[in-house]
Amino acid sequence: MQFRSKIWIFIFFLAILFAPMVQKNTHLIRMKSLRGQADPAVYPGFTLKGWFTGDFQERFNRATEENLGFRPWLIRLKNQTEYSLFRKANASGVVVGRKNYLFESDYIRSYTGRDYLGDDFWREKFRRLSLVSDTLQKLGTRIAIVLEPGKASFCPEMIPPRFIIGKGQPNNYSAITSNAAWTRIPLLDLNRYFAGIKDRAPYPLFPKGGIHWSTGGMVMAADTLLSFVRNTFGFNVPDLVIDWFELSDSLRDTDGDLAEIMNLICKPLHPRMGYPAWHYVPGDTASKPRVLSISDSFYFNFLNAGIPANAFANEAFWYYNQTIYPETWSAPKDTSGISIPETAESMDLILIMVTERFYHRFDWDFTDVLYTHYFPTAPREYRYDFTRDIVRNYLWFDDIQKQSDYEAVAMEKKLAGNADYLFWEADQAGKIPHNEDYFRANIMKDSTWLKQIRHKAEINRISVEEQLKLDARWMMENQNQ
Repeated sequence: MQFRSKIWIFIFFLAILFAPMVQKNTHLIRMKSLRGQADPAVYPGFTLKGWFTGDFQERFNRATEENLGFRPWLIRLKNQTEYSLFRKANASGVVVGRKNYLFESDYIRSYTGRDYLGDDFWREKFRRLSLVSDTLQKLGTRIAIVLEPGKASFCPEMIPPRFIIGKGQPNNYSAITSNAAWTRIPLLDLNRYFAGIKDRAPYPLFPKGGIHWSTGGMVMAADTLLSFVRNTFGFNVPDLVIDWFELSDSLRDTDGDLAEIMNLICKPLHPRMGYPAWHYVPGDTASKPRVLSISDSFYFNFLNAGIPANAFANEAFWYYNQTIYPETWSAPKDTSGISIPETAESMDLILIMVTERFYHRFDWDFTDVLYTHYFPTAPREYRYDFTRDIVRNYLWFDDIQKQSDYEAVAMEKKLAGNADYLFWEADQAGKIPHNEDYFRANIMKDSTWLKQIRHKAEINRISVEEQLKLDARWMMENQNQ
């Protein structure tokens, strides 16, 4: 009897060992694929060159690991165990907050100001935006900023305390709102709007397990946006009217997007979510405005709900100022193949729509492309332009931000130092002409020197910019003496 028990135990463990192989070759049990992950690697063909370089073995091992039988279930088991016991999310950038609210770390970083680009950067960005806006307005095109809400700003009380680093210092959100007011660029702050109606909304405006606004929140945001466009610019857009809403336990659309990519066995608990039904009260449909929206993934909710199609004369959406929708759904198309100034001038309204995570990227260089086009002879702002280069390289930017956290040095100082290094490197390579712009840039990055310029400007009763130009010109003319 004892011997027979040992045999059965041996067979049981042997079955466990061989079960993944059987599943891999027969797919006997249908497995749900993992969310947010690429397709498993394919087995490589054998070549002598691949064998001797080690490439064949490396690719073969990777394919074996990714095609292992029961792999999706085993990953979900591991993820579920670590989430349930340690409140850990095995998904890139996902943070488990209080009461199991899910966040993305980039939103928290932006909320706490740890990716702040600095006062000088934002002054230059909005100086350019103001000039571009004035130029386009003369050509019949208006520009407005729409700050989409962010979950970190919406429910900061749910952020884990260890992530509240540096809260209270300036952030990109406050810089955008203050500079928009200074330059009189029309701005719709949906971040503030959501925070204001949070406690009296009939349903959650942000899902517990998602990072985008809820479907119900999106509809309320769309209604507010259309009212803003109508009241601010006088454009003939329809009124969005919510007829009724359904409270449901079943999540729809993007209301569980973060929970989905965590790949758990049991989905996290969530409150009932609201799903409205609505209709439009049209105005003069023949005079709807042509609108270009430069935005992020939040705008896909608008697009998929048919809001631009019903409210505007077109559906133009440039994802990160790069991929063009809805054309890309038929065939890939991006802004590198078109004239951005010409397209901008063909619109009645341009909306720069950005969420909390991307405040530091703001318009994805849209303003700067138009500024260079309309003002080709303007002085070169080297530190600003090199900072833009760093922001575009998100891996470099993230690395600088981590250094900022580790060294407890303000992000704007780290950015300025890296931008100045790029300036020096380009100068050493002979890529920067020693003209008036060059000496102006050298003065601007030296705080002591700039202080002297301000003092001289007061004595001479001229603006700092005029004194800066005078000193830069003098240095250029006397550089070889």
